[in-house]
Amino acid sequence: MNFLFRSRPAQPATVPSDTIVPLRSWDTALSMRGTVLDTALIFHDVLDISKLHAALDQLYSTGNWRELGARLRLNENGRLEYHIPQCYDDARPAFIFTYARHEMPIGSHPLAAQFPEATGKATLFASPENFTPLVRSKATPRKLDDWIYSDNPQLFIHAVSFDDATILTVTFPHTLTDVMGIGIFMRAWSAMVRGDLTAIPTLEGFESNPLTELGKRTPAEKYMHFDRVLNKGQLLMFVGRRLADSLWYRQEERHTIFLPARCVRKMHIKALEQLASSCDNGCAKSNPFLSESDIILAWWARTLYIALGLLPSQRILVNNAFNLRTSLHDSFSSPGSAYLGNAVCMSPTFLQGRQIQEESLSNVAWKIRQSVALQQTAEQVEAVTALLKQTMEKSGYLALIGEPGMLLLSSSNWHKAGMYGLDFSSVVTASGKDLNSRAHGIGKPSYVNGVLHSDLSFRNTFAVTGRDAGGNWWLNGVLRTDAWVKVQGELEKIED
Repeated sequence: MNFLFRSRPAQPATVPSDTIVPLRSWDTALSMRGTVLDTALIFHDVLDISKLHAALDQLYSTGNWRELGARLRLNENGRLEYHIPQCYDDARPAFIFTYARHEMPIGSHPLAAQFPEATGKATLFASPENFTPLVRSKATPRKLDDWIYSDNPQLFIHAVSFDDATILTVTFPHTLTDVMGIGIFMRAWSAMVRGDLTAIPTLEGFESNPLTELGKRTPAEKYMHFDRVLNKGQLLMFVGRRLADSLWYRQEERHTIFLPARCVRKMHIKALEQLASSCDNGCAKSNPFLSESDIILAWWARTLYIALGLLPSQRILVNNAFNLRTSLHDSFSSPGSAYLGNAVCMSPTFLQGRQIQEESLSNVAWKIRQSVALQQTAEQVEAVTALLKQTMEKSGYLALIGEPGMLLLSSSNWHKAGMYGLDFSSVVTASGKDLNSRAHGIGKPSYVNGVLHSDLSFRNTFAVTGRDAGGNWWLNGVLRTDAWVKVQGELEKIED
């Protein structure tokens, strides 16, 4: 019975010289507190580890970038706050940098040899989680308590060297930032490596809170889906259905999906041609715009419909992550500055199973595109931010739009984080692959491996991790185990 009386460890004593800043409410949502992320970049080049470390030291000595060395604490009211050291030293470092060396080519390592590589056809790969023992050190945190009850800084970087390749992994708590924010950090780091100081933005400090200001301008009631916010009873029904699904289908898996450039290009061209000739979607003869990402999301919605064996009457909510930093709203328009905190909200699109089953892929993609566009106006961005601020302050949860019986498909697009475009060429000491046999340039990653560590369920979530230098798209998602056989079938259809 001792477990009933088990207590948490004590937090480290407060250092009087630390600057204390409360976390923004947006960063403390349950989904943020419950998630730790690894972003691993695989380079087919040997990078100079000492220069990478030195560039990080320089970045942390630049303006507010030093705040990333903050420690997480809970105050007496149970609220999260940052404790920012006045200075950093060996006892209290600004970041944790670990390193492992393998005296062999990457292809000779039993686990590293299994990293996904671009192929000639659509391919279903194993889970990105399989590489966790390789891409992070054993001491790297996996949960928020590993920060709160220690004196750990926000970022853990693990480098792994082979004779012909390098892996760089950045691990961070979701309370710090989202994937778009870590992309800002990675681009600043690579700019410092190159000595391009003009490419390093001024970081807005932890006291900056543009989302709070944004949420004061327009009432939440003006949000176009305000009347579809789930109340407590509806939320309990929705959670209950999710729980029942997880009990009935206990096993779930995350897999990486590779879509070749030619396949996506073919789907994209066909969709644009269909839209241009259509007369019932309101966009005929108006040069309709659809991105390749739109087509991929529509394809995944259809694949999910088939793989889960859904009924035509099933209501499906496609919840598309929208990066507020790119909204062009004046709250995020300071030239030369960057906001690192979480700044993503969801743009819902309501679909019926019958639409996904019967309509063309182009129409499904167009409906998603139109829905997202309507929610990106200044008024709608302000109203949804007000809604999320309102629900966070009342309940600690971000509002969920929809209905209790819906199937929720949440998607995020990491492509704009620019991971595949990162340039570390100035610290390459040896090229691992001949340039004629690869699409990516020297010092640029060939593959991005993203992993979420969480006790929360991410079933039916989907992420576009990016488009590589060859124009190929990389995705990963979580589904119940039996559904992946049908996903494999849909991938084979793409080749037809």
